[in-house]
Amino acid sequence: MASTRVSLERATCIESLDQLITKLSTMSDRSSGISPGFDCIDNALPWNQIGVFPQYETLDSVNATRGIIPLPSPESALELFELIKFAWQTRLDYEACNTTESYCSCIGNWRPNQNILKQICNQVLEQVMAREASACLRAQPDITRMWNEAYSHDTCPLPDTMDCLYIDSLIRLLTNETYLDSYIQAALAATSTIDVSICYLFYTDPKAKYILLDLLPYVAARGVKVRVLFELAIIESQCLQMPLDTSSIDREAPLHLPEGSPPYARGAKQFRSATELVREFFNLTSGMNIEARYWFARDKACGYRIKNHGKCHIFDGNSKKNGKVIAGGSNVAPRPGSLDTDFVIQGEIAGMYSAYFDSMWTAMTPNDGGLAGSISENEEKKECEDEQLFITCNKGQWESVMEPDTITGHKSKILFLPSTPSSSGEDVILRCVLGAINSASESIYMCMGHFNVSEAVSQAFKQATDRGVKVYVISNSFHSCDLRTGQLDLIRSLKRMLTVAPKVQLFVATVKDGKVPPFLHSKYLVVDSRWACGGSWNMWMRSAFYEMEAEVFVQSESFAADLEGKFTRECEQFCIPVKTVDECNQFLPKGCAICEGFGPFFDV
Repeated sequence: MASTRVSLERATCIESLDQLITKLSTMSDRSSGISPGFDCIDNALPWNQIGVFPQYETLDSVNATRGIIPLPSPESALELFELIKFAWQTRLDYEACNTTESYCSCIGNWRPNQNILKQICNQVLEQVMAREASACLRAQPDITRMWNEAYSHDTCPLPDTMDCLYIDSLIRLLTNETYLDSYIQAALAATSTIDVSICYLFYTDPKAKYILLDLLPYVAARGVKVRVLFELAIIESQCLQMPLDTSSIDREAPLHLPEGSPPYARGAKQFRSATELVREFFNLTSGMNIEARYWFARDKACGYRIKNHGKCHIFDGNSKKNGKVIAGGSNVAPRPGSLDTDFVIQGEIAGMYSAYFDSMWTAMTPNDGGLAGSISENEEKKECEDEQLFITCNKGQWESVMEPDTITGHKSKILFLPSTPSSSGEDVILRCVLGAINSASESIYMCMGHFNVSEAVSQAFKQATDRGVKVYVISNSFHSCDLRTGQLDLIRSLKRMLTVAPKVQLFVATVKDGKVPPFLHSKYLVVDSRWACGGSWNMWMRSAFYEMEAEVFVQSESFAADLEGKFTRECEQFCIPVKTVDECNQFLPKGCAICEGFGPFFDV
């Protein structure tokens, strides 16, 4: 498939995509593949229940062999390329049409400097990833009412009732400018382990490439055990996009490293796809103290894929004093062109992250007790053949290249809470967030990168504003969000929210003074200027049924103040107030296959 390049030129894109489709359709064996692809419900391969996650099943074959990318079958790829062809043809028809009002914003509204056909391809794949989960929900009668009733006021714990679960730790908000320096500092100070959970991977981002290809191999060569958990659905999606022929590689921003950092060497290599980056990572780390696995699971009851959306980087997680975590909304690093909310934590809370990562890692261990070709924890560490890395290796005791340090941060009480969504619809994070909203007496600030407001949340906002609580909400729109699949549900839910709770002060990202807003990818909520939550969790229905998340709840007035300040700055710079239901219509997509709703929750 990689040898067939698909042109993104308007005049030849359909023809070249047809050539790829023809090549796939004429293959003698179209059913072979290690991964079943995005659709798993009818898959007949031998699925095994996961002991630590009894609501999920997995395939041992996905992680049975180290250093490979488990590709789906040509048959599944063929169907996806047919869907991409239809979406591309719709875009070409839009460009040729004199009257474009009948087309959805998912097709029509893109910035001129964007690679529109590639963007549309990505939207199609993102929608297909979740279609089985969505169809499962649509098949359940009256699910919308029953699900919202399950999150009634009396079932959502107030923060004070969970106070004994919080742990004293330090936390500091990171910016796009300070993220890499903090990451390098934590990595170089590590003495035993670094564990990384990745969802999305951006192959043109110099920070991400530096971390994967330069920094992690550097510390691994000094004896630090590195484990990386990739989300396989994302790797599969990026493999399927590999044939798209980008005529030029995106120009990268310069990378400025603090003194004492490993050089930006292998990461400076340019790649044409995330697949190339992952393969480079495997080739580089083969035989090193680095191990990678894929998260791959499906819902045991209904059979649809479960996606790991939790992102975290854990440094010496089992050290009560010096363990650190860098987490939030970013993946490997903050994405250029997006504004995120990431943080560094130090203290015993790192142990909770570490224990959860261990459970996910164990879940992806084949039942034979090990991985073919994997390196045992007790195996003698191999001498690194790379000369630059060899220089950094001690043959005696493995030591950190930096003294253990204490981060500058807010002394806080922190609770780490991961979620395990399934067809049951239980979202433990949402339940605790609703409890915090129900406890509010003064103010609520909320920004969500991906967002839809369930009826349960709308009613909680109404009750809060009726108590005199000021509720402020930031939302993306198609002007800022690079993922269109949730936009129809989003705007419909915002209209419902303003109908139920008209006193909520809503601000939506849009073009201001001719400037296109960045993607406001942050995910946080602040209550009464003293309680906050942040992490990978998005307040949308996918978090209850489809996407695993990792969240922290923080009791700290100073950390809450940092988030409120961020909210105010980004609101003033990128958003406009949207006060009425009718004003929401300027952002409402007409509806198409790309933005079809997830489940029936916001159908009209």
